[in-house]
Amino acid sequence: MLFWPVIIIGIAVLALLLSQPSSDAVVIGAQTDMRAVYLAVLIAVLVIAGAGRLLLRGGRNTLVHTAAWLGTIAGLATAFAFRDEAAIVIQDIRGQLMPSVALSRSTGEAELHRAWDGHYRADAEVNGVDLRLMVDTGASMVLIPFEQAAALGINTSTLDYSMPVTTANGSSSVAPIQLSSIRIGQIAVFDIAAAVAQPGRLKTGLLGMSFLDKLTETSFQGDKLILRQSIPGQDDSIRTISSGN
Repeated sequence: MLFWPVIIIGIAVLALLLSQPSSDAVVIGAQTDMRAVYLAVLIAVLVIAGAGRLLLRGGRNTLVHTAAWLGTIAGLATAFAFRDEAAIVIQDIRGQLMPSVALSRSTGEAELHRAWDGHYRADAEVNGVDLRLMVDTGASMVLIPFEQAAALGINTSTLDYSMPVTTANGSSSVAPIQLSSIRIGQIAVFDIAAAVAQPGRLKTGLLGMSFLDKLTETSFQGDKLILRQSIPGQDDSIRTISSGN
């Protein structure tokens, strides 16, 4: 009769311990160690309770059922205890499967994964329109394919291809424009100098230095590209997207 009350109390105690916020700065490794201790205590309680039930009732069926319940509850407790670490692993897997989707570890930060061909691409929102851009530190500014310019609200009939520009593929002449916004993950940059490529000259838009220079940091960490922007209020041209917008 004491089996289920013990189980319920054990789970409640574990949930209470894991949900308590810490007032001190604690490293992730220490938090993980404490969760492991709490989990070990709960599993010990489950094993003791299960053994007690077996001694009282006995039987092969009871053993199988009790083992199944113990395994299920222990598995759920493990998943709950290490949910933060699991979320990080899931994000990393998502980044590998969909490298152009920006991952956001924190506000004002976006993380891109290198694709199979060695390039970094971002599923961005340009002038409110979804557009995939390839990061090109060799491009002096953001370049938009002519075929996609009209969708961004650009009047292609008035474009003047008089500006020389340098990209990783060489030099060309493009039409200068001004983009109102580019959003990637939790980063938003406004009023960006850009240009439109000549028809048929560019298949994928380039995320050049006119965007990257507005960020606080652009760093490569292994196969990841980390983009960070300044704290809101420090730069009027860079604003963090607030939650819910």
